[in-house]
Amino acid sequence: MLHSRSSIALLSLFFVFGGIVPAFGQSVASVVDEMQARYTQQLETVDTYIVETNLYTSYHKKVMRDGAPTYKTQTKMKGPNDTGFASTTTPSAAYGLQFDKLKQHATYAGTESLNGVRCHVLSVDDPSKVNPDLGAETTRMTYYVDAEQHVPARMVMETETQEQGGPQASTVTINLLDYTTTDGLTLPHRMEIRLSSTLSAQQRQQMERMMKQMENMPEEQRRQMENMMGQQMGMMKRMLSGEPIAVTVERVQVNTELPSGLF
Repeated sequence: MLHSRSSIALLSLFFVFGGIVPAFGQSVASVVDEMQARYTQQLETVDTYIVETNLYTSYHKKVMRDGAPTYKTQTKMKGPNDTGFASTTTPSAAYGLQFDKLKQHATYAGTESLNGVRCHVLSVDDPSKVNPDLGAETTRMTYYVDAEQHVPARMVMETETQEQGGPQASTVTINLLDYTTTDGLTLPHRMEIRLSSTLSAQQRQQMERMMKQMENMPEEQRRQMENMMGQQMGMMKRMLSGEPIAVTVERVQVNTELPSGLF
């Protein structure tokens, strides 16, 4: 199963393979530089922004870190009891990518077509060097970058953990879709997250047993438990069934005043 450190790295963030086609003259550095140039344009004009989705609301404020601008972020899950994640500040990062580290540790793997869009493929064999929040259980990261818009179209994280029944492999795929520009800010307005995991029979039984126990609880107790877990229960059920989790953007506000006390 996906461990918590990897889950957090993916959520701070807010992820049909075709044949690989070589692209003459292309490199990791040139692909990343194109992404960074587009992101830098946003930093010049966007000081704050709020993104409301069907699952959470995130607040972003531009700050200086190590002499360079970046965004400090606070995310709150939607639900009866809103849960706030810790604020994070990541230098030179967009869509969870740290550009300098990606240029140092990724390799260029040609191009692939995703939904009719040509994408550059960047592969990382030691993801912890690109994102230290990813633990040793994360064995590979693959990034697909839209060759025309210079934004990530897909991210794939492969993990392997040691369990009692032997090694357990998991793959998390995040598709970033429907990019839309609002007042100079370009964001994906739909994200589809899918977990493919070789759960052991024992692990699957434990998860199914826990959900069955919740279903059999008295109504008031079950409601309290659901309030405590918020959106996590629904996500767990969808992951267990192999269904993707869809995050859809409902509203974007740019250069707006943020609620007090967030940062």
